[in-house]
Amino acid sequence: MGRKVFVSYKYKDNRVAPLNGYHKHTVRDYVDYLQDHKYSGDDYNKAENNNENLSDFKKDTIKSKLRDKIWDSSITLVLISPGMRVEWQKEEDQWMPWEVAYSLRTETRHHTRSLPNGMIAVVLPDLFESYDYFDSQETLIDDQGNVHEIESIKTGNTFKIIRENMFNQKDPVTDTIQGQTIYYGESSYIITVRWADFIDDVDTYFDRAMNLKENRIDEYELQKQP
Repeated sequence: MGRKVFVSYKYKDNRVAPLNGYHKHTVRDYVDYLQDHKYSGDDYNKAENNNENLSDFKKDTIKSKLRDKIWDSSITLVLISPGMRVEWQKEEDQWMPWEVAYSLRTETRHHTRSLPNGMIAVVLPDLFESYDYFDSQETLIDDQGNVHEIESIKTGNTFKIIRENMFNQKDPVTDTIQGQTIYYGESSYIITVRWADFIDDVDTYFDRAMNLKENRIDEYELQKQP
């Protein structure tokens, strides 16, 4: 059975690396790429199409249209980009936190119940082809002299509702190395992956997100308020 995928992103963020063959030079190019290449034949795209412009509608109308798309999806991709947040604007007044919050709701319509979506945060490269603004690699040495290569997620560089749904497993497996807490396994309900790794094996990440949604969701403290 195919997955229905909604994409949450900052359309006009132009602080991302350009994609060959795409000419908007914003995050929208990455959405177009996914629609053109990476949904399998059984998957359904619930992101808006490029010619589907909601900006001229009233806010309540936009919310209604987005609710329908998210309610009818099973996975939400959150595209992490350097300029995703408008610093001077309250988070509750920005679309991405609202879309993430609605993706995590439980709602019944016409006797059909929709549970929280599986969630994947896909980190896009910045203008320097780097992911370090959000996802960097670090080397730590433990007390026995063993070297550990770890992935460091800078959750402070995103919206509150996203960071509160990362490292939110109720009983995580952890260790402490050089004063830092290291998490093992699926410690976050929102899975994090770099763009290059994601497009190389989209179905694996879809499967991981669906496994958390369908089989392990009770292991996590979900935060649902933007």
